[in-house]
Parts: sequence; C-alpha cells; structure tokens
Amino acid sequence: MPKIYLGEAIGLVMKTLPLVWVRLGSYLVLGLVLGAYAGVFAGIGWLLAKLWAPLGVILFLAAVGGAFWIVDLAGRYWFHLLRAAHTAVLTEFITTGKGPSEGQLAYGRQQVTSRFKDTSILFGVALLVGGVVKFIVRTFTRIASILPLPGVDSLGRLLERVAVLSTTYVDEAVLSRAYAKREQNVWAVAQEGVVLYAQAWKPILANAVVLALLSYAEFVLFLVVLGLPALAVGAAVPSLGPTLGVAALIGAWMLKLALSDAVALAATLLAYHRTTAGMVPDPSWVAKLEGASAKFRELGDKALAAARRPAAADAAAAADPSIPSVAVTPGAAALVAEAEAPERDIGAPTHAGAPTVPDDRATDGAVG
Repeated sequence: MPKIYLGEAIGLVMKTLPLVWVRLGSYLVLGLVLGAYAGVFAGIGWLLAKLWAPLGVILFLAAVGGAFWIVDLAGRYWFHLLRAAHTAVLTEFITTGKGPSEGQLAYGRQQVTSRFKDTSILFGVALLVGGVVKFIVRTFTRIASILPLPGVDSLGRLLERVAVLSTTYVDEAVLSRAYAKREQNVWAVAQEGVVLYAQAWKPILANAVVLALLSYAEFVLFLVVLGLPALAVGAAVPSLGPTLGVAALIGAWMLKLALSDAVALAATLLAYHRTTAGMVPDPSWVAKLEGASAKFRELGDKALAAARRPAAADAAAAADPSIPSVAVTPGAAALVAEAEAPERDIGAPTHAGAPTVPDDRATDGAVG
C-alpha cells in the first residue's frame, strides 16, 4: 500500500500560511465576483422571463457560459501563476528542509519568472506535461479494465476518470523539478520529470487520487457548514433563500480550491520527490514514450532547441568578445551532445522489465 502523505502535507501547508492567505483572499474575491455576476444576471433573467419565458432561459445559458469564461480567465492570468509560486515554495521546504529567507510570495514569483521567462512558456510546458501525464495515467489505469474479472471493467473506467481528474497535482509535481534542480531549460526538466513519473507512478498517483477524493469530501463538509446558516436565514426570510444558497455553494467551492487543493498538491509533491529521489531517467522508458506520445516528442524537440540557444550564444560570444557568454547547464549540454551524436536505434528498449506503452498517435491530440 503506497504511503499517503496527508499528515505531513497538512504540516507543510501550514508552513506556507502567507501563501495560503493569498489563495484564500484571491478565491474570496473570485467568489464575490461570481456572486455579484450571478445576482445581476438572475435579476435580468427574471425580468426578461416576465416578458417572454424563453428569453430567461437563453440569458441563463449565456450567463453560465460567461461564468466559465471568467473562471478560465482568472485561472490563466492569476491562479495558475499563484499555484506555480506556491509549488515553488513547497518544493523549497521539501528539498532543503527550510523555507525561503525572503517573503514567500515574492520568492515564489521570482522562482517562477526565473524559470519561465514568459507566462506563455509556463502554459506551454504545463500543457505538454499535462498531456503526457494523462496519457501515462490512462495507460496504466486502463490495465484494470482488461482483467477477466466481473465488474472490473466498470471499476477500471471509474478509476481512470478519477485518476485523470487528479493529474493536475501530478503536473505541478513534474514542473517542480525545475525549482528543485535549479535548471533553466524547463523543457528538459519537464521531459525528465515525466519519465521519472512513468517509472514510479504508483505512490505518486495514489496520493493525487486519494487527496483529490478527500478534497471533494471536504467540499461537501464546507457546503454543510455554510449551507446550514443559509437555510436558517432563508427560512426566516424566504426571498433571500436562493441568493444565500448560491453564495453557500460558491463559498464552499472556493474553500475547496484554496485549502483542500493546497493539501492535495503538497501531498503529491512529497510523494513525487520522495519516490524519485536518486532516480535517473531510464533510456528504455524514454524510447517507449518517444514512440508512443507526440506530446513527449514535442517536449524533447523544445528541450533540444532550448539547449542549442545557449550554445549558439556562447559561440557568438567567442567570436565577438562584446557579447556576454551564456552558461550552459549540464542537462542542456547533454541534450546538445546527444543530438550531435550519430543516430542510433531506440526502438528496442534496454530495460526488459518496462511494460509496453501503446502508441497514442491517434488519440494524443485529444489529451490535454
């Protein structure tokens, strides 16, 4: 039975309380915006429905779409970066045993911006890592559905859905290697990270799945805590009932995102770094993933391109002393050396025990 790092994860999150408060405040603002948005459109929809009932339905559907757009926009331009900063601080505690000497939010932002020069790079790396991780998870969880046991097929499909939903924590764990290794070639780190995940996926995915399920149970608890007072007030003032019900639902979901997801992330980070400590990428797994996943191959291409850029800059600096040289990290240098070596057959993995990975060329584009 894989170890679940729940207790240690809670303690780790408590050490990052400054960022937890930022998360709570950010989700509180988002919740208030969504609440005000729902109130405005509910009022307009009620008035339009008085004129013609279908208008109210049309406005309701448009409002739901608009709410998803607001959440997606906030996620892309703030919460994604905030989660990455929190990941950087949690990684510092895990790998060094102590926190940053400066403010946690400032340190986290500095770590993110120093590795990912632009938000588009962060999104790009996260998208490719997420695609490969989901592919790996689907590959392993699908094994349960082919066992000749009654009821296992349905159980396997359920396990696959839950596992895929929990991969957002695994994505962050893979990207956290960039902070732990102090490596500037984030594409190379991400590629190595997903290989290590494929080699040691069980305890990492177990923590992600268990904590993801627990976070939904906590959402129900938050909903009960907020919903009971709302029901009491709604019973006394019926006109406030719907508004308070929506507020309780939004508030419970915001608490789940701010608190429960932070603990789930910390547990997955702990499982990832503890499990992969001292491991190196197995060439047979690299070959299998290259042959099966287009997103993994794209990670490799971008890692190689990023490794060549510093090498080209050093060559230019040697020709022109006025141009400062750029340090090439060991990982980047290895990528360049590998690319310049004679071609070799990687179709036959060296590690006979590694399971076969199916080709995802037909479905990889849908993974993401």
